[in-house]
Amino acid sequence: MKQIALYGKGSIGKSTVASHLAYSIASRGKRVLQVGCDPQSDGTQNLTKGHVKPILTVLAEKDFDYEEIEIDEIVHESRLKFDSGGSIYCAEAGGPDPGVGCGGKGAIEAINTLKRLHVYEELHPDLVIYDILGDVVCGGFSMPIRDGFADETYIVTSGELEALYQANNVMGAVQRFANRSGAKLGGLIVNLKGMEDEERIVRDFASKTGTEVLAIIPFSQLVKQCSGQTKTVFEEHSDSPEAQKYTQLADTVLLGHENLTTPLTMTFEDLYEWWSGYIH
Repeated sequence: MKQIALYGKGSIGKSTVASHLAYSIASRGKRVLQVGCDPQSDGTQNLTKGHVKPILTVLAEKDFDYEEIEIDEIVHESRLKFDSGGSIYCAEAGGPDPGVGCGGKGAIEAINTLKRLHVYEELHPDLVIYDILGDVVCGGFSMPIRDGFADETYIVTSGELEALYQANNVMGAVQRFANRSGAKLGGLIVNLKGMEDEERIVRDFASKTGTEVLAIIPFSQLVKQCSGQTKTVFEEHSDSPEAQKYTQLADTVLLGHENLTTPLTMTFEDLYEWWSGYIH
């Protein structure tokens, strides 16, 4: 079983990347478990045709009595079927109501619940994808890095300052826990936003932080349209350039990426000064 973590700031497209990775890898006859760790609980909707009940909600309903919880209450098999025999299972961590708790609480409880109910042993997934909000790398959201659940960490970003700032924060978490948990960074997955010199910006950022760009995904109205219909592009546009991009990325993630690193980081002042040099 291989476990990876996908981090990125809100609305950067990490859940889109995660769902397309899950689809592409399942289509090869593999079993994939995607765990959405965003309090919004919407990371798996392209695979489930809508929201699923979050683990934190189920726990609350059962008064945190784990013996009363069945696996199929917290893990939901995707509606998607594959001739190859592959399958996708989805879980959403959930979170507290706005303003009354820590958003990372859901991630902690979700992963602990999956362990306590022996979900990994029951499902035997070939790949587990943790889809995690990277805006604040608090104790909960950093759990896959801190406690060694993720064999590899990938960061979804763009060339925007805010996205690179959050990427830099995640790199700091990988760096901090590298000795403790063996955390390693696999690289950057770039969702372009249409900035001038954007590809050059992200490649320069990767060079400065000791990692590499694994994929450049152009902005696509087709991807937006499919997501609005809670679908992946593979379902109706399997021959599209977008589908090919995600397939190539899945090749990299599934078949093994050798250049795993402990990244460098930049201070915010250095990051801002460097990034501002590209703005005309």
